[in-house]
Amino acid sequence: MERRTFLSTAPAAVVVGAVLVVGTAPARAAWPERPVRIVVPYAPGGPVDLVARLIGDKLATKFGQSFVIENKPGANGAIGVQVLMAAPADGYTLLMHGSAGVTIYPAVMKQPAFDPLRDLTPITLVDYFDLILCANPALPMKDVKEFVAYAKANPGKLSYGTAGIGAMNHVGAEWFKTMADIDIVHVPYRGDAPVAADVMNGTLGVSFVSSNVAIPLIKAGKLRALAVPSRKRMAVLPDVPTMAEAGYPDFDLQPWTGFFGPANLDKSIVSALSAAMKEILAQPDVAGRLAGLAMVPAFTTPEEFAAMISKSIALWKDVATRTKIVVE
Repeated sequence: MERRTFLSTAPAAVVVGAVLVVGTAPARAAWPERPVRIVVPYAPGGPVDLVARLIGDKLATKFGQSFVIENKPGANGAIGVQVLMAAPADGYTLLMHGSAGVTIYPAVMKQPAFDPLRDLTPITLVDYFDLILCANPALPMKDVKEFVAYAKANPGKLSYGTAGIGAMNHVGAEWFKTMADIDIVHVPYRGDAPVAADVMNGTLGVSFVSSNVAIPLIKAGKLRALAVPSRKRMAVLPDVPTMAEAGYPDFDLQPWTGFFGPANLDKSIVSALSAAMKEILAQPDVAGRLAGLAMVPAFTTPEEFAAMISKSIALWKDVATRTKIVVE
């Protein structure tokens, strides 16, 4: 019996097209196709919350989807981070966090709940702001040199307040104590506003106070600014020297706000957010609104931001070891 071979008469292009249709996975939907939440690990109304709401509005305009702020305060910001860690790495849960919670918390906690470089995806730095070393105006000190001299002449009698144990102004003040070899007493508070109030009324002698809280009080004569613990003088307080100018060149205590995704966030989403943030942070109205919070916009690439965080964590681990600060 004759054996016949049957060949397809369909055009080659049709056959190839059929193979491609069968072999290709369904197209992935463009991100974002539904609302995105930005977790803020602090209470509403604080600096990080206000920045997140500003950026969320801008991202909503850029991408045509809502960016909803979800406040999850507690445990020095760790609760908010754990919310992010528990969410799928699909770009629909993001995080706006402050530098203390990302770089100091892992350095001083006995058992930190997360590792920033393992459990987060850095997207960009958002802004810098300042702490200001303030004193009660009635005390006989007009600069850092006089403050140190007074503290040495009165060991254990001068107290300072902070936003809480493990906060940047706590760890930073303990770091400065070792540098200056002074004995001043720590009093933890919940937030900077009550700290500033007690420096004004004399309950506390000195404190590192967030610039958005301190500046109006300094201008009103209710607080005396001794120095700014960052690399540059503040434009709004040009006569106040930096700590480096005051004789402590290695002391750098400048807080920032950063934008993060969960670990293993898709690189295309990271790139889209990075490009959008670069554009948003360059907008004059954003700079103006941040200036109203005593902040300066500051964009970085994801790679630059990750390197910056790594360097900061190493610094704070060294400081925590030298100051013997351990938070249970």
